[in-house]
Amino acid sequence: MPKQVDHDERRRHIAEAVLRVAGRHGLDRATLRDIAVEAGISLGAVQHYFHSKDELLRHVIDYMGEQVTARIVAGLGDLGESVSERAILGVMVAEMLPLDARRRAERRVVQAFGVRAADAPHLAEPLREGYHWLHERVAELIGQAQRAGEMRPELDAERESIALLAMIEGLAFDILLGVRDPDQAVASVHYHLDRLAVR
Repeated sequence: MPKQVDHDERRRHIAEAVLRVAGRHGLDRATLRDIAVEAGISLGAVQHYFHSKDELLRHVIDYMGEQVTARIVAGLGDLGESVSERAILGVMVAEMLPLDARRRAERRVVQAFGVRAADAPHLAEPLREGYHWLHERVAELIGQAQRAGEMRPELDAERESIALLAMIEGLAFDILLGVRDPDQAVASVHYHLDRLAVR
């Protein structure tokens, strides 16, 4: 009997190899061959699933989105019942910032993909879709917090969402550069969220 291959598991295995390579060296100069070596499989096996590095990176972006969402859900579960919108935002922020080795690797993949996507509009589409979805969710949470009396009613939830996401992007870059440490970044975001709260 030939060995049955779990194709979804094989794709996850390759995606994890990409994240390990990204965490150590970034992805600018990494090739499919480098990723195959990291995954412990042949180059042909990688190419069976992904015909180009761009196709592989697009898959990894989707895979990371699933992983981050699962971690956010788990983090919210740890908070128990009656979770405030402010607390939900705090959990989301913690997962979007590169606070540990795993999240630093994920951030490096996003940056590598973003650089490639700047010159290839079809690659930018998943990043745009992800940003729009995230922007809408954050704006929605801010609006709910306003209606619950947690955040100032005069705020423009749409603009506050843009500002918060831009702050997270900037702080993520600061962490990767070593300009700011993770604790400072998290404290800065919570300082900003506190400024939005009803006093």
